[in-house]
Amino acid sequence: MSEEEVKEEKKSGGKGLIIVLLVVVILLLVGIGVMAFLLLSGDKHSDDTSAGTEMHASAEHGSDDDHGEGDSDSHAKEYSSKYKQFEPPAPEAPPSYFTMDKFVVNFYGDGQAKFLAVDLKFMSYYSQLVSDTGEMEHLRPILKNDIERLLRNQHYNELTKPDGPDKLRAEILDVTRKVLEKHNIYPDLLEDVYMTRFVMQ
Repeated sequence: MSEEEVKEEKKSGGKGLIIVLLVVVILLLVGIGVMAFLLLSGDKHSDDTSAGTEMHASAEHGSDDDHGEGDSDSHAKEYSSKYKQFEPPAPEAPPSYFTMDKFVVNFYGDGQAKFLAVDLKFMSYYSQLVSDTGEMEHLRPILKNDIERLLRNQHYNELTKPDGPDKLRAEILDVTRKVLEKHNIYPDLLEDVYMTRFVMQ
Protein backbone atom coordinates (compact mmCIF):
# COMPACT_ATOMS: atom_id res chain seq x y z
CA MET A 1 0.00 0.00 0.00
CA SER A 2 2.83 2.42 0.73
CA GLU A 3 4.27 1.74 -2.73
CA GLU A 4 0.93 2.69 -4.31
CA GLU A 5 0.85 5.93 -2.34
CA VAL A 6 4.38 6.77 -3.53
CA LYS A 7 3.33 6.11 -7.15
CA GLU A 8 0.22 8.27 -6.76
CA GLU A 9 2.31 11.09 -5.32
CA LYS A 10 4.79 10.84 -8.21
CA LYS A 11 1.93 10.94 -10.75
CA SER A 12 0.27 13.95 -9.15
CA GLY A 13 3.66 15.69 -8.77
CA GLY A 14 4.42 15.09 -12.47
CA LYS A 15 1.07 16.53 -13.53
CA GLY A 16 1.61 19.59 -11.33
CA LEU A 17 5.05 20.16 -12.85
CA ILE A 18 3.63 19.97 -16.40
CA ILE A 19 0.90 22.48 -15.53
CA VAL A 20 3.43 24.89 -14.00
CA LEU A 21 5.66 24.58 -17.09
CA LEU A 22 2.72 25.23 -19.42
CA VAL A 23 1.73 28.33 -17.47
CA VAL A 24 5.33 29.64 -17.58
CA VAL A 25 5.57 29.01 -21.36
CA ILE A 26 2.24 30.76 -22.00
CA LEU A 27 3.29 33.75 -19.90
CA LEU A 28 6.62 33.95 -21.77
CA LEU A 29 4.85 33.87 -25.16
CA VAL A 30 2.42 36.58 -24.08
CA GLY A 31 5.33 38.71 -22.76
CA ILE A 32 7.31 38.29 -26.00
CA GLY A 33 4.24 39.22 -28.03
CA VAL A 34 3.65 42.38 -25.98
CA MET A 35 7.33 43.38 -26.22
CA ALA A 36 7.38 42.83 -30.00
CA PHE A 37 4.26 44.95 -30.39
CA LEU A 38 5.72 47.76 -28.26
CA LEU A 39 9.05 47.69 -30.09
CA LEU A 40 7.45 47.75 -33.53
CA SER A 41 5.03 50.54 -32.66
CA GLY A 42 7.86 52.46 -30.94
CA ASP A 43 10.09 52.18 -34.05
CA LYS A 44 7.31 53.46 -36.28
CA HIS A 45 6.73 56.44 -34.00
CA SER A 46 10.44 57.31 -33.75
CA ASP A 47 10.79 57.05 -37.54
CA ASP A 48 7.94 59.55 -37.93
CA THR A 49 9.47 62.04 -35.51
CA SER A 50 13.17 61.88 -36.43
CA ALA A 51 13.16 60.64 -40.00
CA GLY A 52 15.21 63.44 -41.54
CA THR A 53 18.07 63.65 -39.08
CA GLU A 54 19.98 60.38 -39.15
CA MET A 55 18.66 58.27 -41.98
CA HIS A 56 18.48 59.24 -45.60
CA ALA A 57 15.96 57.11 -47.40
CA SER A 58 13.21 57.06 -44.79
CA ALA A 59 12.43 60.78 -45.00
CA GLU A 60 13.15 61.53 -48.62
CA HIS A 61 11.79 58.41 -50.23
CA GLY A 62 9.20 57.11 -47.79
CA SER A 63 6.38 58.26 -50.06
CA ASP A 64 7.56 55.83 -52.74
CA ASP A 65 6.47 52.96 -50.52
CA ASP A 66 3.00 54.45 -50.25
CA HIS A 67 2.71 54.41 -54.04
CA GLY A 68 3.82 50.78 -54.20
CA GLU A 69 7.13 51.48 -55.91
CA GLY A 70 9.27 50.42 -52.94
CA ASP A 71 12.96 51.28 -52.53
CA SER A 72 14.06 49.35 -55.63
CA ASP A 73 14.35 52.61 -57.65
CA SER A 74 16.04 54.51 -54.83
CA HIS A 75 19.82 54.69 -54.59
CA ALA A 76 19.75 56.45 -51.22
CA LYS A 77 21.52 54.64 -48.39
CA GLU A 78 20.61 54.52 -44.73
CA TYR A 79 23.63 54.76 -42.47
CA SER A 80 24.78 55.73 -39.01
CA SER A 81 25.10 59.36 -37.94
CA LYS A 82 28.74 58.72 -37.00
CA TYR A 83 29.50 59.14 -40.72
CA LYS A 84 29.39 62.41 -42.63
CA GLN A 85 25.84 63.02 -43.86
CA PHE A 86 25.05 63.82 -47.51
CA GLU A 87 21.88 64.78 -49.33
CA PRO A 88 20.37 61.57 -50.71
CA PRO A 89 20.15 61.28 -54.50
CA ALA A 90 16.81 61.48 -56.23
CA PRO A 91 15.42 58.06 -57.28
CA GLU A 92 15.96 58.87 -60.97
CA ALA A 93 19.47 60.34 -60.45
CA PRO A 94 22.09 58.94 -62.83
CA PRO A 95 25.39 57.67 -61.45
CA SER A 96 28.35 60.05 -61.14
CA TYR A 97 31.98 59.14 -61.73
CA PHE A 98 35.34 60.04 -60.22
CA THR A 99 38.31 59.56 -62.56
CA MET A 100 41.71 58.77 -61.09
CA ASP A 101 44.94 59.76 -62.83
CA LYS A 102 46.45 57.04 -64.97
CA PHE A 103 48.40 54.44 -63.00
CA VAL A 104 51.60 53.01 -64.49
CA VAL A 105 53.61 50.95 -62.00
CA ASN A 106 56.33 48.33 -61.85
CA PHE A 107 54.85 45.08 -60.57
CA TYR A 108 55.71 41.39 -60.20
CA GLY A 109 55.75 40.59 -63.91
CA ASP A 110 56.93 37.00 -63.32
CA GLY A 111 59.32 37.37 -66.28
CA GLN A 112 56.48 38.20 -68.68
CA ALA A 113 55.96 41.95 -68.17
CA LYS A 114 57.49 44.93 -66.41
CA PHE A 115 54.69 47.46 -66.18
CA LEU A 116 51.04 47.45 -65.22
CA ALA A 117 48.91 50.34 -66.56
CA VAL A 118 45.41 50.89 -65.20
CA ASP A 119 42.83 53.66 -65.64
CA LEU A 120 40.05 53.81 -63.04
CA LYS A 121 36.60 55.37 -62.74
CA PHE A 122 34.74 55.15 -59.43
CA MET A 123 30.93 55.19 -59.49
CA SER A 124 28.48 56.55 -56.93
CA TYR A 125 24.97 57.99 -56.95
CA TYR A 126 26.15 60.56 -54.39
CA SER A 127 27.64 63.35 -56.51
CA GLN A 128 28.94 65.06 -53.34
CA LEU A 129 31.33 62.13 -53.04
CA VAL A 130 32.66 61.84 -56.60
CA SER A 131 32.23 65.29 -58.20
CA ASP A 132 35.18 67.53 -59.14
CA THR A 133 34.88 69.26 -55.77
CA GLY A 134 33.67 66.21 -53.85
CA GLU A 135 35.12 64.28 -50.94
CA MET A 136 37.20 61.90 -53.09
CA GLU A 137 38.91 64.83 -54.76
CA HIS A 138 40.19 65.94 -51.34
CA LEU A 139 41.40 62.39 -50.70
CA ARG A 140 43.06 61.96 -54.11
CA PRO A 141 46.70 61.84 -52.84
CA ILE A 142 45.83 59.19 -50.22
CA LEU A 143 43.85 57.15 -52.74
CA LYS A 144 46.68 57.37 -55.28
CA ASN A 145 49.20 56.19 -52.73
CA ASP A 146 47.14 53.24 -51.45
CA ILE A 147 46.03 52.07 -54.90
CA GLU A 148 49.59 52.30 -56.29
CA ARG A 149 50.83 50.18 -53.40
CA LEU A 150 48.17 47.59 -54.20
CA LEU A 151 49.03 47.57 -57.92
CA ARG A 152 52.78 47.21 -57.27
CA ASN A 153 52.07 44.03 -55.27
CA GLN A 154 50.15 42.31 -58.09
CA HIS A 155 51.53 39.23 -59.90
CA TYR A 156 51.32 38.70 -63.65
CA ASN A 157 50.35 35.02 -63.27
CA GLU A 158 47.40 35.97 -61.03
CA LEU A 159 46.19 38.80 -63.24
CA THR A 160 46.18 36.63 -66.38
CA LYS A 161 43.71 34.18 -64.84
CA PRO A 162 40.12 34.55 -66.15
CA ASP A 163 38.96 36.18 -62.90
CA GLY A 164 42.24 38.08 -62.29
CA PRO A 165 41.05 41.56 -63.39
CA ASP A 166 37.76 41.17 -61.47
CA LYS A 167 39.64 40.23 -58.30
CA LEU A 168 41.86 43.28 -58.76
CA ARG A 169 38.77 45.52 -59.19
CA ALA A 170 37.33 44.13 -55.94
CA GLU A 171 40.63 44.78 -54.13
CA ILE A 172 40.82 48.35 -55.46
CA LEU A 173 37.23 49.00 -54.34
CA ASP A 174 38.01 47.56 -50.89
CA VAL A 175 41.15 49.73 -50.47
CA THR A 176 39.24 52.84 -51.55
CA ARG A 177 36.32 52.16 -49.22
CA LYS A 178 38.76 51.76 -46.31
CA VAL A 179 40.18 55.22 -47.04
CA LEU A 180 36.66 56.68 -47.09
CA GLU A 181 35.73 55.00 -43.82
CA LYS A 182 38.92 56.24 -42.17
CA HIS A 183 37.78 59.76 -43.09
CA ASN A 184 34.26 59.31 -41.66
CA ILE A 185 32.57 58.69 -45.01
CA TYR A 186 30.18 55.75 -45.24
CA PRO A 187 32.12 53.35 -47.51
CA ASP A 188 29.12 51.81 -49.29
CA LEU A 189 28.22 55.18 -50.82
CA LEU A 190 30.89 54.21 -53.33
CA GLU A 191 29.10 51.64 -55.49
CA ASP A 192 31.79 50.31 -57.83
CA VAL A 193 35.03 50.86 -59.70
CA TYR A 194 35.63 50.30 -63.42
CA MET A 195 38.91 49.73 -65.21
CA THR A 196 38.76 51.66 -68.47
CA ARG A 197 42.29 50.50 -69.30
CA PHE A 198 44.17 47.43 -68.15
CA VAL A 199 47.53 46.73 -69.81
CA MET A 200 50.48 44.59 -68.81
CA GLN A 201 53.68 45.01 -70.84
